[in-house]
Amino acid sequence: MGVPFYGRPNVPVMNVSEARVDPLERFTEKISRWFTGFALMALNAMLILVTLDIIGAKVFSFPVPGAMDLTSLLGLLLIGFSMPQTYLMGRHIQVNFVMMRIPRAPRRIFRCLSMALCTLFFVFVVWRLFLYAHDLQVYGEQSLTVKIPLYPFGYALAVAFLPMLLAVPIRFYRTLKGYDE
Repeated sequence: MGVPFYGRPNVPVMNVSEARVDPLERFTEKISRWFTGFALMALNAMLILVTLDIIGAKVFSFPVPGAMDLTSLLGLLLIGFSMPQTYLMGRHIQVNFVMMRIPRAPRRIFRCLSMALCTLFFVFVVWRLFLYAHDLQVYGEQSLTVKIPLYPFGYALAVAFLPMLLAVPIRFYRTLKGYDE
């Protein structure tokens, strides 16, 4: 089961060491870990960029051109690519004060309904992000200051949400079977 985090109750966590792990779960966890590594690279790039910008502006009176554009685009990648692992680890925001007062059977029904809606939501998000990225590419949208094309970031964000299309249905299945109680 989950590991308590700052006094939170145990949150069900998908873990490869569990007995009931199928290949799809392992594949989803592997991709999510890989995406988290990409998110960490974006975070490191942001830290280096901001450090260089501050030193350049304060010491040499020459800030990094387009640092704000690059920082915001790297932040987009950081958030998008870290989301699947965050979900799999159960570290996302939850409001449990109502669910804790509901009996077990209705609670499972609410969780299943919630996960079904989440699955539909992420299908819609991925679909719309691919369409939006295509529009950015067709119209040649660029960042304001250094004219970085935006469409690669749109496509990257759409790809970053793809593991959620696996993770949420897996959690849904686990809830239906009672593994996540």
